[in-house]
Amino acid sequence: MIMKNKQFIILSGVLLLFLIFVFSYNAGKKSETIIIPDKEESHVDNDRNSGSFQVKKIYRLPKADQLLGWSSSNFIVGFFKGDGTTEHEAHDLQRLSFPFEKPETMKSFDSDTANLKMSPDGKSLVGLTMSSDETSLHLLSLTNRNNKKIASFPSSKDAYVQDVSWSNNSKYICYLVIDPAKNGQTAVNVFNIDSGTLKTYPLMNLDEKESPTAAAISDNGRSLLFTMLHGQQYRIMMGTISSDSITIQNKRQNSYGEPVWLNNDKFVFLGTGETLYEYDLRNSELSVLLENVAVFKISNDRKKIAYSLYDKDNTYAGKLQGKNILYAEPIYHGTNPSEIYWSPDGSNLLVYEQNQYSTMENSSARFFDDHSYIITFK
Repeated sequence: MIMKNKQFIILSGVLLLFLIFVFSYNAGKKSETIIIPDKEESHVDNDRNSGSFQVKKIYRLPKADQLLGWSSSNFIVGFFKGDGTTEHEAHDLQRLSFPFEKPETMKSFDSDTANLKMSPDGKSLVGLTMSSDETSLHLLSLTNRNNKKIASFPSSKDAYVQDVSWSNNSKYICYLVIDPAKNGQTAVNVFNIDSGTLKTYPLMNLDEKESPTAAAISDNGRSLLFTMLHGQQYRIMMGTISSDSITIQNKRQNSYGEPVWLNNDKFVFLGTGETLYEYDLRNSELSVLLENVAVFKISNDRKKIAYSLYDKDNTYAGKLQGKNILYAEPIYHGTNPSEIYWSPDGSNLLVYEQNQYSTMENSSARFFDDHSYIITFK
């Protein structure tokens, strides 16, 4: 019995010495764990970080007669109104920079300049100038003093310009020219910024019940989206530029607003029931992105979207991925924006809110209270 106890003690001692040796050896080495990540899971985590919209700060802007958008990621351009604003100062184009409190005059315009539209890159403006002799369309640079006349129309001629718009890459200016003297004959004019050339494409063989009200051109300058008024309903029609003519597709989509290009093959629009749709020209596939949408705006890189819903007094932001809006979350509460503008780099959001309300004395009298905000993200 004593012999067995001695053997047990000896074996225990040997085992203890062995364990001490093993632990001391491993302690002297640096441990390293190698993980082979799942590609799809890693992609989702990265998107989650890049898609998050954490509000850093909200700035309230001075009252404005008109906001044109961002000239850069740090500057807002528009016509602001102060308490002592004179009639002459009301036509001064102003720039508002951080901390977005005091506007600075950039350029003075005559009262006969109208329909100013800023390019998506914030470098240029296009607008109409009217005189007793002619109506002309001008391209104005915000980086220098260049002023280029794109087109002109004699005042004696009844033709007029409608809906001037930019391509998303700021390369093309597109607008409609309607001539009542020719039974409302409509043409599409496309101006190429790089080449400085203007081309006119007559719209032929349109349904007599449909009147074009707007046109949007793709970044490659080859495709057009027309907004047509058919009775009391707006419709979207697709067109392709070939040589000196435009080929109209017969397919139509009912719309409650003008369509917006996502890329050269896809566009989004508000359809029946305030549903936001995506349409793919390559296969005529129609997909639902979001329902009950009141206002929406897509960022310049086409990766982000800001929007408001009819049943919610909030402004939301989310990430566009495929046919989905991911990581959508409210970024501002208690407002129904009328216009939304993304900064060129997508780091800031300009929200314009116009509230309509009635006085207690006369409920039929309507007033508008305008507010603008800049939302910055972390």
